[in-house]
Amino acid sequence: MGKSTKGTHLPRRVAAKLEVVGEQIKLARLRRNLTMAQVADRATCSVLTLRRVEKGTATVAIGIYL
Repeated sequence: MGKSTKGTHLPRRVAAKLEVVGEQIKLARLRRNLTMAQVADRATCSVLTLRRVEKGTATVAIGIYL
């Protein structure tokens, strides 16, 4: 049985914080002149996952932030 994201609702404050954290990660990457591919490689994740992190997508596993 696969993971289901339907019905996953976060409080607005939490969703807003995820967006802020994602924006901060993106700005840090850009300040260092790193590509998404470079950061994804260093974080051992896919570029798609990094893109989701930078957007503040709630379905990204918390472990990726650690």
